[in-house]
Amino acid sequence: MILIGLLAVFTVIVQSCQPIKTDIQPYAQKTLKRLTALQDPPAQPSAQYAAHDGQVMQLSDYRGQVVLLNVWATWCAPCLKEMPSLSRLQEMRGSEDFQVVTVSLDRTAEEPAIWLADKGITNITPWHDKNFGLNVDVRAPGLPVTIIYDRSGREIARLNGDAEWDSAEAISLVDYIVFKP
Repeated sequence: MILIGLLAVFTVIVQSCQPIKTDIQPYAQKTLKRLTALQDPPAQPSAQYAAHDGQVMQLSDYRGQVVLLNVWATWCAPCLKEMPSLSRLQEMRGSEDFQVVTVSLDRTAEEPAIWLADKGITNITPWHDKNFGLNVDVRAPGLPVTIIYDRSGREIARLNGDAEWDSAEAISLVDYIVFKP
């Protein structure tokens, strides 16, 4: 009887350590292999983010669109590595249905704006978190972190670390999420 009880406890422990099975798992390949879905994702942050020119936005402003939120900083080498691919993804798929939104955790709103301008990246607005709370709000263990929100603002996937967001698997993932029935 004790052996059966121990076996049952072991089975529960093993099952609880397994990743959550979702319909996005087939897209977790190559540079997206770290793509996951949280059992209990945090609510979409409601804070305001500012651009260097004084514009402000909240993620809820994008309600009705699929949003790929990238939290980054100019002092983060993996963040800088993936930024051109995020720009290309926005160029290829940005529409009234899908947006790449980047929010930096730099000291000032000017730092990400200058870095993007120096690299010729003009199709992404360099939003800035002046309160530096976004990484806590989204439960990010580090930078970069990318979170995909559905049209109602519910988190459906995240990836910790950098990825090639203009790769075939990333384009397929975005198309699936945007156009799924």
